[in-house]
Amino acid sequence: MSQPDGATAPACRVAVVDDDDAVRRALGRLLRVTGHQVRTYASAEEFLGAAPNEVDCLVLDIYLGGMTGYDLHSLLMAEGQAPPTVFVTAHDDVMLGTSLRADGECLRKPFDDDHLLGAIARACTKV
Repeated sequence: MSQPDGATAPACRVAVVDDDDAVRRALGRLLRVTGHQVRTYASAEEFLGAAPNEVDCLVLDIYLGGMTGYDLHSLLMAEGQAPPTVFVTAHDDVMLGTSLRADGECLRKPFDDDHLLGAIARACTKV
């Protein structure tokens, strides 16, 4: 659906899964301020225990304690429930980053807010 000139895109329902409390809080604030509905989760298991099908975009840390972000995404893909995903990582794992880019964007921490917001906007247009 196109927007009239000067209008902003509708807010997305974004889930942030990151085991770093400071990152989760900062991303939650940023996304709320920019008009998105946000839920944050400290682990893949916590996300799975919630309502993963009520998400337009998933911001997913690759290296989590317990189930990895990559494993969570693979599980959601296998179940046909994977929302468009923006992967984030603080690691330089080229092989993992390459395999993830086929399924979503991958940003290396620390990333610029505008890059994240752009990736989320692109993901939300896929819904």
